[in-house]
Amino acid sequence: DVAFVGSSHRVFTTEFVDEGIPFYRGTEIGELANGIKPSDPYYISEEHYNRLASDESKPQIGDLLMPSICNKGQVWMVDTDEPFYYKDGRVLCISADRGIYNTKYLQYFMREKTQIEYPKLGSGSTFAEFKIFLLKDIDVLTPPMEVQNQFATFVEQTDKLKFEIKKALEKLEILKKSLMKQY
Repeated sequence: DVAFVGSSHRVFTTEFVDEGIPFYRGTEIGELANGIKPSDPYYISEEHYNRLASDESKPQIGDLLMPSICNKGQVWMVDTDEPFYYKDGRVLCISADRGIYNTKYLQYFMREKTQIEYPKLGSGSTFAEFKIFLLKDIDVLTPPMEVQNQFATFVEQTDKLKFEIKKALEKLEILKKSLMKQY
């Protein structure tokens, strides 16, 4: 009721090329969700990408992508205009109604919700997996937009602080190594 939930068009392994537009599977989406640039993505040609991404299957900035095997809350909010495409069925896309949801709030909500719901998916198959129909049926808390915006601001400030601390620790490590050499 509050978001479009879908996936992409099928891309076959025979359509991969050596370089071109990055093609992300669940593994790469999980890396992106953890702030890691995928080290070894597959690629499709620009022509093939243009054919595939000409409709609503192309994610927009602020859309959420998650692997269908989402046991660790790996939800990536698209943050780039750079072209990419993603694997059908194994990566799910959530395009929220922006009048109802701040997507930063929804990203964090879905991270927590998927970790709670994933263990309940035991469907008798070899592994549990979110399917589109299951994701469409998840209840989502909808606080007032003002509260969602406050949450998003807090998260952004916290992320900035974590980044600054990480950089400071890296500088300290370099200094420590330099002093160790000196001694």
